[in-house]
Amino acid sequence: MSESEKPLVRKIGYARVSIADQNPDLQIQALKDYGVPEALRFAQHPGTEFVVWKLDRLGRTLEGILEVLNLLDERGISFFSLTERVDVTTPMGKAMLQMMGVVAELERNLIVERTKAGIERARARGEKPGRPIAMADERVEVADMMLQMGERGMTVFHKIKNLTGPPISRAAYYAWQKE
Repeated sequence: MSESEKPLVRKIGYARVSIADQNPDLQIQALKDYGVPEALRFAQHPGTEFVVWKLDRLGRTLEGILEVLNLLDERGISFFSLTERVDVTTPMGKAMLQMMGVVAELERNLIVERTKAGIERARARGEKPGRPIAMADERVEVADMMLQMGERGMTVFHKIKNLTGPPISRAAYYAWQKE
């Protein structure tokens, strides 16, 4: 069968960020470079290739990773990791995948442990752990006034985002407004 006669394989990319790494740009670019035009929520069609940047992006625990892989297998969907490049259709590939999943879970547990220890050290020093509050007093005052005057949504957000305080996202503003 020539290259032009081969059926096209649907590729679905999946990127996930964690608390420690909030920017998925590297993952998304790698998926695009591999030929994945978009990331979709669900892989439903047999013959689809489900692509991740790295195995640990597939789940938080070995059990979770294996659960997703079993679901994909039941649906007739192949799996590919851009970083590890393990053939999960062979017994050796499945074994390697399980070993990598154990290592990924260990790594995540160590990160959680270090994060908790860091928070406890900060509390012991009298510091408040976590992100600074984005809706600083000046922002709250201006937003309240604008909302009372009938302004809404992006109009208020654009006005307050450049005021004094830490950077603020639309999501943080809307969460405050909802409260």
